[in-house]
Amino acid sequence: MLIYLDSRDLINLFEKSNPCSPNDFDKILIGGGHKLVYSWLNIAEISEPLLHAKAKTNVMALLNRVEESPHTYIHSSRIPHLELTSAVKTYAKGEEYEKVDPYVHRFDYTVELNARPSTRDYLNYPLAEIVWDLHTFGALGGLDRFAEKLKQTFAADRALQPKPSLKKHFPVLVKKNLKLHNVTGANAEIKTFANWIYSNAARCPSQRLGYEVWHKMIKNVQDEPTPSDMEDFCHLECLPYVDFMTLDNRMRGYVSQACKATQTNHFEKLNKDTAEIIGKLQK
Repeated sequence: MLIYLDSRDLINLFEKSNPCSPNDFDKILIGGGHKLVYSWLNIAEISEPLLHAKAKTNVMALLNRVEESPHTYIHSSRIPHLELTSAVKTYAKGEEYEKVDPYVHRFDYTVELNARPSTRDYLNYPLAEIVWDLHTFGALGGLDRFAEKLKQTFAADRALQPKPSLKKHFPVLVKKNLKLHNVTGANAEIKTFANWIYSNAARCPSQRLGYEVWHKMIKNVQDEPTPSDMEDFCHLECLPYVDFMTLDNRMRGYVSQACKATQTNHFEKLNKDTAEIIGKLQK
């Protein structure tokens, strides 16, 4: 099983031995052939104390221990490019959408979007060293600013009147993302191509899930999202590519609504904390 813990649960496990010691959790992982999944986002979040001079967390020690556990890395920001590229190729051939593999072998490969990292030829580049180098070059921060910008975009979308239907607006999203993620070869009429993707939620599953959840959030005018909610939202792009994920209760509720609308099972992968995942692994 591929297990994605958000930053809260990574810190609870590796710093506070909650719900068990890291060594005991490793035994569960090794015994079942499971791996933790690390992304740019959850590693950057647990490394954030590096940005605060008065923080007491020993980030380097934390990262060294995190790296000891069975793990793999997911290149989350590459997922839209991979999904759209697969969709373009298979649609042009008249074939069914092919699933993509967003996993990479080292954390520095999760940083670049459309280029190979300059460190790709390094034979040994530990996680803590990668994060420290990013911090030294000022490339580690920005999560708070990004979350705040996302919140502003959310407010603008919520204020839009009249709101288009999800299906009618989807071609607009696809056209924008094809350009944004440098995907070429989409020679078909965009609306027809986008409708083909939309007709089956298993096609471009990460983008479809994010699209549905975003609009469920917009629709709930009683709920005012916080920057941390926006960060939680960003974790969702990895959900179709893992077996278990921890996420807070509010976002799990929106995923549940989206899954009911699209008849998908992503919600079944969500858990409130690491203890719930352990319970499932030990059944």
